[in-house]
Amino acid sequence: MKLRISAKQLRFAFVLYFMWTLAPSAVPGIKNMALVISAGSKLSDVPLADLTKFCKGTQKAWPDGKNFTLVMKDPESPEMRVVVQKLFGAAPADVKTAIPKLNESRLIVKIVANDEDLIHTVEATPGAVGVLDVYSINSSVKVLRVDGKLPFDVGYALKGN
Repeated sequence: MKLRISAKQLRFAFVLYFMWTLAPSAVPGIKNMALVISAGSKLSDVPLADLTKFCKGTQKAWPDGKNFTLVMKDPESPEMRVVVQKLFGAAPADVKTAIPKLNESRLIVKIVANDEDLIHTVEATPGAVGVLDVYSINSSVKVLRVDGKLPFDVGYALKGN
């Protein structure tokens, strides 16, 4: 018995093979990001409008007088694209070039290499908030609501899609 494979079946098999092996690495996964603050903070909710003012440098301190600092990973990394667009209203490349100007008078945006450094910096810096993957959260930080919503709520402002 001979096995006959048509050109159509061969194309279909190739497409399936491509989707199964190559496509997952070509498209980065969207992560659920959370805004976190030190576990000892009394702050529990912040409006997105206020966050954008802080990130753009037009508002510099929280109502309790502590200076605002945003701690984040590389703005051009795939998981940060949506967050950067929402908080700064600009493309990640534009934000990366704007950060040195924002930080001229004092540190407003601090870039860290990984989630562990982010958590440590948020915990050690009064008034600092950080943006990280929800699965990296530990007991030294707490999730800050944005417009009254948590990361898995429908309509959460920093959700990837």
